[in-house]
Amino acid sequence: MVDRIVKTGVVGVGKMGINHARIYSELPNSVLVGVYDIDLKVAEYCANLYGCRAYSTLKEFLRSGVEAVSVAVPTSFHAEIALELLEHGIHVLVEKPIAATIDDALDMIRIAESCNLKLMVGHVERFNPVVQAIKSIIKNDDIISVNMIRVGPKPPRIKDTGVIVDMAIHDIDLIRYVTNQEIKNVYCVSRADFSAFEDSASILIETEGGIGVQLTVNWVTPYKAREIQIVTSSQLIRANLLTQHAQSIKQHSIDESSYIIRDLYVQYREPLREQLKAFLKAIQYDQIPPVTGRDGLQALEIALRATNCDTHIHYSPVKT
Repeated sequence: MVDRIVKTGVVGVGKMGINHARIYSELPNSVLVGVYDIDLKVAEYCANLYGCRAYSTLKEFLRSGVEAVSVAVPTSFHAEIALELLEHGIHVLVEKPIAATIDDALDMIRIAESCNLKLMVGHVERFNPVVQAIKSIIKNDDIISVNMIRVGPKPPRIKDTGVIVDMAIHDIDLIRYVTNQEIKNVYCVSRADFSAFEDSASILIETEGGIGVQLTVNWVTPYKAREIQIVTSSQLIRANLLTQHAQSIKQHSIDESSYIIRDLYVQYREPLREQLKAFLKAIQYDQIPPVTGRDGLQALEIALRATNCDTHIHYSPVKT
């Protein structure tokens, strides 16, 4: 069967959305129809780069014939834009988090399911080749514990949420994906040093199967790091999600005082490209998207539980 061409578009073409547009313009089973941004100059810049039309209003964009759209606007507008698209019969990939509130997420899921439309959530780390390699190598192991680090400077574009909903939610979704277990308990200590929202958090999670998970996230580290360590019954896996490099470390079978380090083979691929390919495939073959609206809802629910822990501290440095 020859893949049919899907008419694609992007709403919100800032730092993230412009990459969605780039990839849609390059994929063989996609034709980029147009982009819409509240800032017309931003939309025109993107449209000129990738050979499509810039729309000055969402109403005009909806009349373009677009069939599948990435929504890459600020979190507080996810539900408003996504619901408008779904109600016009358009398949939607919404950047994480799925929405700002549980009620908004439920509305999006309800409309998508009732209209038989694809609603996919952009938990892009699932499509990171190093995550795929990790999931494969530990599939027959018992996972004992997981440690994840996701730190770096705060992106200037993030103004309507904190580090837990914006960043830790990536790792919350990965926990469910890698362990194949739901999350049972959540404990969190967070701080808000530089804004109204928390900018650092230490989160302890227990899965239904008893796996202990520690997440460290912040917007105060001067460099970007994305790391994961998984201890299983037979090995330690450590990986860098940015460089897509992973190692398996096992105790030596003869000399128990030493260990063996083995690099895992990971073929570099752009996670966002793999994500958009999967979105289009779900549309073309009428399949369930690999990251459903309900997956996004589960991740949001856990992130909000962590955000609302009683141990949140709002810290204001004393001026001298």
